[in-house]
Amino acid sequence: MTKSDTTSNTASAIAPPIWFLALCTASAVVGLTILSPTLPLIKTELTVSSEAVQQLLSVYMIVLAIGQLVYGPVSDRVGRRPVLLFGALLFSLAGIAAMFTQSIGQLIVLRGIQGFGAAACMAMGRAIVNDVFDREEAARQMSAISMVLAIAPALSLVFGGVLAQTAGWKGAMALLAISGVVVFGSGIRLVTETNLDRISKINMRSVFTAYRTVLSNKLFLAWAMAGGMQIGIFFSLNGFLAYQFQRHGYSMAEFGMWFALTPLSYILGNTANRNYFVKRGIERAALIGCLLSLIAMVSLFVTQAMGFTHAASLALPCALFGFSNGIIIANTTMGAIATAGRHAGTGSGVVGAWQMATGGIAGAIIVALGGAQVFSIAAGVLIVMSIVAVASMVYVYKHGILTPTPVHH
Repeated sequence: MTKSDTTSNTASAIAPPIWFLALCTASAVVGLTILSPTLPLIKTELTVSSEAVQQLLSVYMIVLAIGQLVYGPVSDRVGRRPVLLFGALLFSLAGIAAMFTQSIGQLIVLRGIQGFGAAACMAMGRAIVNDVFDREEAARQMSAISMVLAIAPALSLVFGGVLAQTAGWKGAMALLAISGVVVFGSGIRLVTETNLDRISKINMRSVFTAYRTVLSNKLFLAWAMAGGMQIGIFFSLNGFLAYQFQRHGYSMAEFGMWFALTPLSYILGNTANRNYFVKRGIERAALIGCLLSLIAMVSLFVTQAMGFTHAASLALPCALFGFSNGIIIANTTMGAIATAGRHAGTGSGVVGAWQMATGGIAGAIIVALGGAQVFSIAAGVLIVMSIVAVASMVYVYKHGILTPTPVHH
């Protein structure tokens, strides 16, 4: 159900196709993953260090996170459509320029610009979903988008490897430029403005007010915390789980096959969320998902503490975690943004940046505590994160939807 179905306003936002919104968000993720297989080629061709080449990924990710914080308040003032089109155009132009550079310094700068463009596509995709659908339907549609986001990185890694062998790293840049052109052209044709309640002005004071309003909303923070913890757990598992498989005598290829159950289960979880859980209310759905995630992390800790060495002792808890995340992420994302009211763009930016930051923060904590060497430490940190997510959703479940704080201009 769209918001126009539940409001008496004469003006109503028109929902663009969901495949287009999925393309917007997926292109930002593909911009990160498709370049990974080409890094050795860039290192050899430009005769630079591995550390310099790695910056092509890290700079993109950092700017992708920060950019969402910038675009959110801007879109609350000027609208979603112009921000989305600007981001897609910037993403394309940076990709085109990257094809003609032979300097690693220039390439890193262009990757930053590319990440800044991708940030607009990602943040606006979520904000538009919030604009045009009511909460439950928005969560259903976000589940569909999340399924695409689960598939896109895996496909882009495979396709990126083939592309690296046939067209080199510039071929990957060309593909990213083309994807930006597709988003830009499709956006012009398919997207009408969906932010019909824009704030009256934007300056440093109004931006500060927007962030203060959003970040002082306890319900927003609880929704965002629950989703952020789950994203952080997923990225952390990617970082240290391979070592435990290796300790049990499994090859990296075997690890990849067993761990593939996690994204597959994530897709199943999103399907279950769309068809079943959302109908029971997104608060209840997200709480159930967080409880399942906690069970998964405890199971992971217990199986290893008991000395189980079969791959299934690691893969099955991770599969349960993947299923739970399929229930959690869409609901917590749209639940958080919905509480931001007229500052939905700002809320979308905060949610996106926080979700990306938690993976790096959690990973750094685990490494600092010795989790890469001692599995029980890493699993213990993830259990704590799961408990935080459950506590956050208990708060949401008890307090319901807060009335958005009035906006002061």
